Amino acid sequence: MKKLIAVDGNSLMFRAYYAIQTAMTGRDGTPTNALHGFVSMLLKLIDMKPDYLLVAFDISGGTFRHDTYADYKAGRRETPEDLRPQFPALKQLLKDMGITVCECYRYEADDILGTVSRMAEEKGDISSLLVTGDRDALQLVSDKTHVLLTKKGISETVEYDEAALLADYGLAPKRMIDLKALMGDSSDNIPGIKGIGEKTAKNLLIKYGDLDTVLANAENEKGALQKKLLEGVDSARMSYEIGTICRTAPIDITPEDCAFDPVTLAGGIPLLAKLGLRSNMARVKAIADSAASGPAPVTAEAEPDLPPWDDEPKAERQPYSVTEYSEISDKAALDEAVRRLSDCDNIAFYIDESLGIAADNGLCFTVRTGGDLLSPGLMPQEIFSALAGVFENASIGKILFDGKHFMNLLADNGAALRGLRCDLTVADYLLNALNPAKTLDALSEGMGVTNAHGLPNSAVGSTGAKAALMHDIRAELEAQLAQRGLMPLYLGVELPLVTVLFDMERSGFAVDAEALRAIGEGMSGRIAELETQIHELAGHSFNILSPKQLGTVLFDELGLPPQKKTKTGYSTDSDVLESLSGMNPIVEAVIEYRFLTKLRSTFVDAMLQKIGPDGRIHTTFNQNVTATGRISSAEPNLQNIPVRTEQGSMIRKAFIASPGCTLVGADYSQIELRVLAHMSGDDALKNAFISGADIHTRTAAEVFGVPLDMVTKQMRSAAKAVNFGIVYGISEFGLA
Repeated sequence: MKKLIAVDGNSLMFRAYYAIQTAMTGRDGTPTNALHGFVSMLLKLIDMKPDYLLVAFDISGGTFRHDTYADYKAGRRETPEDLRPQFPALKQLLKDMGITVCECYRYEADDILGTVSRMAEEKGDISSLLVTGDRDALQLVSDKTHVLLTKKGISETVEYDEAALLADYGLAPKRMIDLKALMGDSSDNIPGIKGIGEKTAKNLLIKYGDLDTVLANAENEKGALQKKLLEGVDSARMSYEIGTICRTAPIDITPEDCAFDPVTLAGGIPLLAKLGLRSNMARVKAIADSAASGPAPVTAEAEPDLPPWDDEPKAERQPYSVTEYSEISDKAALDEAVRRLSDCDNIAFYIDESLGIAADNGLCFTVRTGGDLLSPGLMPQEIFSALAGVFENASIGKILFDGKHFMNLLADNGAALRGLRCDLTVADYLLNALNPAKTLDALSEGMGVTNAHGLPNSAVGSTGAKAALMHDIRAELEAQLAQRGLMPLYLGVELPLVTVLFDMERSGFAVDAEALRAIGEGMSGRIAELETQIHELAGHSFNILSPKQLGTVLFDELGLPPQKKTKTGYSTDSDVLESLSGMNPIVEAVIEYRFLTKLRSTFVDAMLQKIGPDGRIHTTFNQNVTATGRISSAEPNLQNIPVRTEQGSMIRKAFIASPGCTLVGADYSQIELRVLAHMSGDDALKNAFISGADIHTRTAAEVFGVPLDMVTKQMRSAAKAVNFGIVYGISEFGLA
């Protein structure tokens, strides 16, 4: 039997929007959080291999139900502003992917699902799976029609057939309409019978069988229930009428018109790339590629048609073209290439197993590394030495992917780089901070730039070919940066910062290793004391860092009240332990034990291992990782050393100044909120800074409605979360 999957597009989009409250935007600023969630869910459905696929949408305006009840759906919240533009984007994406989209004037999406599933049932050889978050659809369940109901967000679903419906609700599908007629539905403003809830409605239906019989036997009930039933007859019948899904909507499609071929999904890749939905795009490409005999049809020559909601013209530019390509594996050929590169204006370099070079005059090379009889090529130091003059010539612009990493490779081989003209990772990060590309391949595919013009077929996929692609990627990224007004930030701040961070990494931080070892030994002594104390309080030895064993001790053996459970047993996370504080001395001992063991392993031990021969720690500064724009530190992380504890302060003191220098700590005072005050022009916010008032205390006083001198520490902390949440794009839903 063939399978039809029909999706209630409005229902799933709203659920995706509220499930994913992370701020996500495409290259043009279009919000994409709901789109990301919807496409993720859709691809899971496609894994079920449907023969027919349909996504139905409501059309704004009144429906035939409003003719019966003018207040139908009255009081519903307006569609959030950042969700509105995601609907036309989704419809365009679905069409590009070869998925049928259906709308019907004066009818709702669930009417379309009801109609198309009826058509499938009548065909006899098609089963239907209706996907929605609306429980109304359960009335459509039959032997050939199942409902996949989203229970929580978009990831948790339950499939209902007749048996599952009976098990959960104790009712047959048609009786679900009766249930709504009795209890009403606040989300759709269907009144039902005032004062009758779901439990009472179910009991009545189980007792009498259906709505008509319930109403006919109203006088047999007693007291308040009898009165409610007698007074609510008309309301119940009207609610039944508007709660019944129409299965004869005048749609102009049949199940056969919804035929689906996963190969056509590739048509959505360009728009997914434009929307910055890279993880979705990778899954779409994988599904389409596996379904097709060849690769998905995505080329640099075939620019995507822009959806109707984005008609801004692109700047005209000539694509990069290779005029000459060669592979280099000996010193003489490399020296000749260097000579021909010396008068170029811009050169792209890309390195993996080999070094790719693509100059703006069309010269393109793959320089092979090797150095033995089985792998002819040049040693890395030979390559960098030969190219040193080009690398150090500041008048030749360098186009790089992850410029800091490239500069570190040069430095390790005795070369330096000047003239950084473009770092693709930094440019991409400014445009896609929430989901920056991790690799050049991901970036090129995401932008639809996958083929270099003029490159021989034998060179496709080579390192030189990847360097050639970087010219077109650069042009596209910089066009987008200019369109969004980000070029001054890119050229004036972010690009120069690459070199600054490189210099900082190479310089490193001086550390007093002996002082750090002494701190670690002191911690080890205290950890041993705590371990003994905890085992004595428990009455036996156990692994304190094992959540399962600790949970058994705290809750089963010592009888402390469990706060929450996980899949593997009791939760013993920090929140749980804090809530148990004061109930048993073992809790405080465990909290301190955990803190010290983490501090010792994460900072003391890790930093001792990272001290180089020069007595300094060389961390890695990440410029394009955090969504907020902050720089992060890794290997080791030097940003999270505790500052408000005695042990954290001791670790910080192990960092020392170089001879003749002084360590200086400097920080902006609430810089984000000052920028917000400037950009918003809000008088209250500006006056708070001008007068020197504490902005978090002031916000707390307004939020909690108390005088400034009555704001508590907890109130100020909550207000601080509000202030910074607004700065970093928190939604109304998230703030609530």
